[in-house]
Amino acid sequence: MNNNQKIYDTIILGMGPAGLTAALYLARAGLKIIVLGKKENSRLYSAHMVTNYFGLPEGIDGRFLLEKGLAQAKDAGAELKEEESVDIRKQENNFLISTSNNNYLGKSILFATGVKNISSLIKSEDKFVGRGIAFCVACDGLYFKDKKVVVIGEGDFAAREALELLEYTKDVNIYSDGKDFSISEDIKKQLEVKNINLYKDKIKEFIGDSKLESLMKNDGEEVDIDGVFIAKGMPKSSDLAYKLGLDTFNNYIQSTNNGETNIKGVFVAGDATGIGLQIGTAVGSAINASFSVVSYLKNGEFKQ
Repeated sequence: MNNNQKIYDTIILGMGPAGLTAALYLARAGLKIIVLGKKENSRLYSAHMVTNYFGLPEGIDGRFLLEKGLAQAKDAGAELKEEESVDIRKQENNFLISTSNNNYLGKSILFATGVKNISSLIKSEDKFVGRGIAFCVACDGLYFKDKKVVVIGEGDFAAREALELLEYTKDVNIYSDGKDFSISEDIKKQLEVKNINLYKDKIKEFIGDSKLESLMKNDGEEVDIDGVFIAKGMPKSSDLAYKLGLDTFNNYIQSTNNGETNIKGVFVAGDATGIGLQIGTAVGSAINASFSVVSYLKNGEFKQ
C-alpha cells in the first residue's frame, strides 16, 4: 500500500438518493467521504416527475431533485467523483476500489448502486421516456389511469409489473419482443384470470410525435397504445458485490435492517437491497446504514 495514499472513512458506490443521503449524513458526522458513480445511472435521473415523495405535493422533476441532492452532499463536505468502479478488493484492513482512472482506499464501503433500468433496445425508446414510456409501475402507474398500456418483458418481473398496473387500468398486455416467455406457472395463472394477454411479436419501433402513440411490430402492423413499461429481465444491484463475496438473493444484496452485510465494514442501502425500490425507502435505509457505519468506525469495530 502506498503510505501517501489518502484513506477515506467510507467509499460510497452510487450517486442516487441512497448514496447521496448516506454521503450527507456521514459527512455531517465528520467522516471523510467519497462518492463514486455516474448520476445518469440513477433511476431518479430519468424520472419525468416524482409525485409520491413527502412534502412535494405538486411533484418535482427527478433530475432536478437529484441535482439538489448532489449539491447538498457536496456542501456537507463529501467528495464526489463521476467515475464507475470496475474492481474491488480487500487490502489489509481497508478496501481498494479501482475505477478506470484511479484507485481509492476506504476503511468501509457502502453499496448504494441501486438497480439499472434495462433498455428494450427498441427504436425510439429514448425519445419517449417520460412521454409515454416508463420503467417503474409503482412510480408512474398513476399517470396511466384507464389507459391502454403494454409491458415489454418476458419474465416474472414483467408479469408482476403488469399485475400491478391493474390498479390503474384494465387494458394491460405483455409483449416479449420476440423472446420466449419464462413466467412461472402460478403467476401465469394470475395473468389468465386477469385477462392479461401474452404476445411474442418482435417490435420494430415506438411511434408518436410529442408523446407515444403506438408501437410497430416487425410485420408492419401498428398497435395503438397510450403507454409502455419496460420490464426486461431482472435488474442487478452490482456485479462488484459478487466479486467481494457479499450474500445476494435474486441479484440483490442481503443485509440486516441496519444495512450490515455478511462482510465487516461493508454496508448497503437503497434499491440494491431490493426492498421498496422507492425514493423514500432508499433514503430511510441510507440513514440506517449511515448510523451503522458510524458505529463501526467510531465504536472500536474497525481495526487499524
